[in-house]
Amino acid sequence: MSKENKDSIEKRRKFLKSMAAGSAMAIPVSAGAMGGMGGGGFGGGGSTGGGTASVTPFQVPLPIPPVLQPVSQDATTDYYEITQMEADVEIIPGTTTRIWGYNGITPGPTIVAQRGREVKVRQYNALPEHITTHLHGGHIEAASDGHPVDFVEPNNFKDYTYSNIQRATTLWYHDHAEYLTAPHVYKGLAGFYIITDDAEKSLNLPSGDKEVAFVIQDRSFNADGSFAYTGNRSGELGDTLIVNGAPQPYLEVSNTKYRFRILNGSNRREYILALSNGQQMTQIGTDGGLLPSPVNVDTIFMSPAYRSDIIIDFSQVPVGQSVVLQNLDGSGSTAEIMRFDVVRSETDTSDVPAVLSTDVVPLQESDAVVTRRFTFSMSRGNWVINGQPYDSQRIDVNPKLGTTEIWELTNRSMMNHPVHIHDIMWQVLDVNGQPPGEEYMGERDVFVVRPMSTVRVIGRFDDYTGLYVFHCHNLEHEDFAMMANFEVQP
Repeated sequence: MSKENKDSIEKRRKFLKSMAAGSAMAIPVSAGAMGGMGGGGFGGGGSTGGGTASVTPFQVPLPIPPVLQPVSQDATTDYYEITQMEADVEIIPGTTTRIWGYNGITPGPTIVAQRGREVKVRQYNALPEHITTHLHGGHIEAASDGHPVDFVEPNNFKDYTYSNIQRATTLWYHDHAEYLTAPHVYKGLAGFYIITDDAEKSLNLPSGDKEVAFVIQDRSFNADGSFAYTGNRSGELGDTLIVNGAPQPYLEVSNTKYRFRILNGSNRREYILALSNGQQMTQIGTDGGLLPSPVNVDTIFMSPAYRSDIIIDFSQVPVGQSVVLQNLDGSGSTAEIMRFDVVRSETDTSDVPAVLSTDVVPLQESDAVVTRRFTFSMSRGNWVINGQPYDSQRIDVNPKLGTTEIWELTNRSMMNHPVHIHDIMWQVLDVNGQPPGEEYMGERDVFVVRPMSTVRVIGRFDDYTGLYVFHCHNLEHEDFAMMANFEVQP
């Protein structure tokens, strides 16, 4: 890490400690505040480009990240190796972009794990800054959770152990370094981690080339293709939508059912997904895995870090025609995400059964041993929880292993906060005292809390003790102190 970057982080730590002590000290804010903490910037060749890159939609095919193969295996464990490194890639046609990628690509390679079989991933850091890797949604030991200060310095590595004892679901891995998560993820440090099991495989859902994972992100680019990142502490909003690292791509499909595992991997931007022909989508899963039964929906709201597992039946689209996946929350260049081109006719042998899963037991409020209350707001220019900025040395909550708790999440600011709690999955009890809608279906690890609203969630702390964090998954909010530690006690 550069001396300038170390100095910036140390100044940031001292400022946060002064705030926690009640100081009225102010910190100047510039558009590039976090960019200055990014260790040399984002440019492909050091140039800012002097303009904005333009994109013509639906000109490039949807890339599919490769499935990573183990370097070795034994009776209980699959072993993987990944190198985090810089690379020059073509995102905007005709230009190159300097990224930070897992094995030099973004999204990184997909890891497919089997429920109950352990995975060990050795993460090498060939980048100029320290990093830490978080398996988002993973129910894993604290030592492998990727705590924000569990740094892997340049030219070093760390072995992460993932037990995979949770339900089959779509997870993702990304950088989680203290104060640097937002720029690191923006540069490209994100990838899919999918857990499967025999029960899911027995359902005969669309599979093979008809099961596609894709991450939606927004980025801004200079005319030379380099990232144009500002570090806006309210949250970065890009003007170009990219899917699996390609700008508004297309995917050729048959007139059959497809399963899409969708991740909102944006720093701040929200999406409302809809199909341009008005056709319904069938949602079969969320953050924590399959729903009890499929739900037909017209739209799907996607806050940052949300995952939605959906089925689209292209038999309703004539061969030779197309349908666009829209973002009803966007306009102009952010209104259309990607296009599906129905190019062939095939026999469809897949199914979407009426019962998907029966292994989620609703938690009862009466089982909770405590209700904890957390208020998300802004104080003295920083995003805070219960009035306090993040301090890596402070433990804010001490739940006890084997107990059930209710966490009451209240937003006292004028921006949405997608709250992410590490370690376990949760169930949403109510929103402003009312039953939760479709947006909060299933088990979840992220819950958007809207301005002046309260979301109550219930969860049980099983299996692991140790130190974890919870935070806003607007990544600039997280970097600007909207995060807290909790330590699960024996």
